[in-house]
Amino acid sequence: MKRTNAVLTVVLALIVPCGQIACSSKVGAIEPLVTHGGLGTFLHPIQAPKNGHSCLCGLDCCKDNVYIFGVNGLNPLCTGNFNGLLDYLRGQGFKNTYFGQLYTPNCYARKIRDIRQHDAHARVVLIGFSLGCNYVQCLANHLNHDDTRVDLVVYLGGDYIFNNERAFPCNVERVLNVQAHGICLTGGDLFFKGADIDGARNVRLPVRHILIPSRADTVELLMEELTSLACASAPVWVPGWRRAAVPRHGASNIPFSQADPQRPVAPQPGMWGRR
Repeated sequence: MKRTNAVLTVVLALIVPCGQIACSSKVGAIEPLVTHGGLGTFLHPIQAPKNGHSCLCGLDCCKDNVYIFGVNGLNPLCTGNFNGLLDYLRGQGFKNTYFGQLYTPNCYARKIRDIRQHDAHARVVLIGFSLGCNYVQCLANHLNHDDTRVDLVVYLGGDYIFNNERAFPCNVERVLNVQAHGICLTGGDLFFKGADIDGARNVRLPVRHILIPSRADTVELLMEELTSLACASAPVWVPGWRRAAVPRHGASNIPFSQADPQRPVAPQPGMWGRR
């Protein structure tokens, strides 16, 4: 496992400088080849959840304080329709949602630091799909070097995300970890199929890896987390903020519904506050 993690870190280290050559202060300075369309738009359209998720505070304007940065996997034609998932979030009022391929989001760290300096009430969300999970994990740990807080990290199909401190660094408030069947090319469920992360909200869906972004369960989980985050009275960010380290091998802090013990209940404001 440690060797695999090291190989992935080297691969990402080679990808990052390629994008930084043309990087500017604007998010999306290197525009992805596929942004609002792709094979997944036709093959795997987004399944809207049956239940709507309006802000609990009744004010959709609070969504303007949520900044979502998404990174796709090694899938330039967006077969999984991860870009369509982010388009759906924009349509639900989260207008500050940015999509990136592995070679494009290298300005994210600078943009997030700039947001933190100018908007103390901002909520920062990192979402990765497939190998993009490893990218956002590296990004979260990079931001941890100067205590830049990330309110929510979402791993969608993080087959190569392991249960260690890098998966949930101290500058991250919450983690949503959505898993499914492993990628066929790396042995399916035999070798790499993700892992439950201590302290995170861990959910495993009975679907193929490529279907995770388009499933209604995924969309519903994301909307639950994002609307709760938008309405929560989060503490004002101050330099030097650090969350207490998550105890290793501890039980998850997710409450379960009595009606369905396998499904976490919808988060309420303050349910997952600062630890």
